[in-house]
Amino acid sequence: MNKFVYCDKCGHNFDISLSEIHKGDIIVQYLECPACKAKYHVCTTDTEMRRLIKKRLTILDKIAESREKVVPAGTSQKLQNELKKILTLQKKLNSRLKKCGEEILNSPDMT
Repeated sequence: MNKFVYCDKCGHNFDISLSEIHKGDIIVQYLECPACKAKYHVCTTDTEMRRLIKKRLTILDKIAESREKVVPAGTSQKLQNELKKILTLQKKLNSRLKKCGEEILNSPDMT
């Protein structure tokens, strides 16, 4: 796996190293080119998204466990349905959060 990022602005290759900005309950993760300081948005989360991420990971663990042992009828389907609900909620939140994160990264006090 490539562990370097190519900067579209200056052409510099640099190591992948996430940086974070905390603004209220919002966390913006980004990469920054050390040569020209260009910022690349990676991910933005808020309290709700982080809660959904934890819940999704818990369900994925339960799904993995259910494959290794006998579970009551319908359990796997219930877990899959819950996972789909979480993914739908995350998708809705993500578009708003991405816009918010990009606004934070592009704000005058970040340049």
